Amino acid sequence: MSGALFALALTLGGGFGCRQSSATLDGGSRSALGSSATTPGGNGKSCGHAACGDHFFVDAVPPGDCMAGALCQVGVKLVALDDFHVNDEFPYRFVADPKPLVQFVGTDPAGQGVFSKAAGDWRKDDPKSGAMAVGFFLSTPGSYSISGTFKLSVCSGAQCLLEQRPVTATFMAQ
Repeated sequence: MSGALFALALTLGGGFGCRQSSATLDGGSRSALGSSATTPGGNGKSCGHAACGDHFFVDAVPPGDCMAGALCQVGVKLVALDDFHVNDEFPYRFVADPKPLVQFVGTDPAGQGVFSKAAGDWRKDDPKSGAMAVGFFLSTPGSYSISGTFKLSVCSGAQCLLEQRPVTATFMAQ
C-alpha cells in the first residue's frame, strides 16, 4: 500500500517538502562493495559509490566486525552535492531484498526487511547528508551481500528530486 501512496504522490507532483515543483524518479546501477555504480547519463564511467545521481551519491557502509548470531548493521549513507541538500520532509526508506541465512530486524509496519524514517532508522547528519541503519542477524559465518532499494530525495532552491536506487554492500562475517 505504501508503494501505491509513493507512486500516487509522484503522479500528483508531490515534492515531499522543499516547496518545489519538479520531481524525478529513475533507476540506477546495482553496486557491490569494491565495485561501483556508473555515472548518470550512461557514459559507463564508475562513480566510485554504491549509487550516483547528478546531484547526490549513496555509499553502502558494511559492518566493521560482523559475527554470526550477533546484531550487524549496514549503513546506507546519502550525500547531496552542489547546491542540493537532503529533503527533511521526505519519508526515507530502504527495502531489503530477502536473503537466505539473513534475518532483518526492521521495525517498520511493512515488515522486518523495511527500514524507514518513520521507524526511526534514518538520521540526518547535516544539511547535505544522512544515513539509514539496516540491522540484521546472520546464521553462519561467510561472505554476504545485503542489497535492497533505497528511496531518497535531495532538493535545491529550484527543484526536489525523488529517486529510488538499488544499493548493495558485500562483506565477510565471522
